[in-house]
Amino acid sequence: MNQTWVQLAYLVAALCFILALKGLSSPKYARRGNLLGAVGAVIAVGVTLVAEDFDHLVPILVAIALGTAFGVPAAR
Repeated sequence: MNQTWVQLAYLVAALCFILALKGLSSPKYARRGNLLGAVGAVIAVGVTLVAEDFDHLVPILVAIALGTAFGVPAAR
């Protein structure tokens, strides 16, 4: 992946995190802020997994799947 696109995607993820913090400061916009933070995290992790060459990608994906399997029901 081109380094310019990687940096741009990280910038978008950082903006999502900043806007998420702004949204979480108000109960009216907390749901939107939480969603923006999640989108920023998905962008950051996705770009990292695509841009880097990992030798141990399978354990990372298993850990993400397990965290999702336990985290989503706990959050509900």
